[in-house]
Amino acid sequence: MPQLEQLKNEIQDEEALLALTGAFTEVSASKIGRLKQEFDENQGFFQEVSDLYRLVKASSSTQKTASKGALAVAMTTNNRFYGVVNLEVMKKFLNDTKNKKMALLVVGKIGSSYLQSVDFEGRVEKMVFRRDVPKIADLEKLLERAKAYQKVLLFYPQFKTIYTQTPAVTDIAFSPTPTVQKTVEETVHFIFEPELPKIIEFFETQIRAILLQRVLLEVELSVTASRLQAMSRAHEHAREVLVKRRQQLIKKRHSQINARLLESLGRIKR
Repeated sequence: MPQLEQLKNEIQDEEALLALTGAFTEVSASKIGRLKQEFDENQGFFQEVSDLYRLVKASSSTQKTASKGALAVAMTTNNRFYGVVNLEVMKKFLNDTKNKKMALLVVGKIGSSYLQSVDFEGRVEKMVFRRDVPKIADLEKLLERAKAYQKVLLFYPQFKTIYTQTPAVTDIAFSPTPTVQKTVEETVHFIFEPELPKIIEFFETQIRAILLQRVLLEVELSVTASRLQAMSRAHEHAREVLVKRRQQLIKKRHSQINARLLESLGRIKR
């Protein structure tokens, strides 16, 4: 009887897990549709803003408000319901910044935990926000921190398809290379109103915030797709375990019935 009761309790636990993972899967699938539509609708706008930022930065060959070099930022989540997407971002982050002179910043609890797990000894600043994918209002500290740098590299999970998310890096400061800068200076001439230094100062804050928002939208899309896969796998695993538990329960019950029949037959013979 104790084994039978234990199996019944395990089946109840598996049924609860199956319902929970199924609910998470449905929520993630519904959220992906909304995020993908929002991402596609804003893609053109973000591309135009990016091109404008590159143009202005390339035109400002001598006027720079940023005084420092490069800042590398790894965008991770606080929770572990997203498969391996956080780990892939951190691996790329550490590999691409190894032996390079740049400031390091990790956003999210998972990124900080990963650094501890690999015994990372370099100097890195850490930020943790209330949400897995923080809103722009929560990132004012990050934007203020990035304002001083000429190059700001964001490492984040890039959305390819629902089944594919890959670690990517983008420079939201858009520091132009000398070749691009020289090409712009030689072929295009602009009159800026207001003065270029004021425009650059505006771009270093407000436009970076807009470009960061685009990255955050893709981060949310990617981690949601990754969570959908993780929950779907967990749902299938829970279903398989539940089937096995029910089969074990049926076998136990049949064994008990057979034992009782044999016991009854033994009494009759006596």
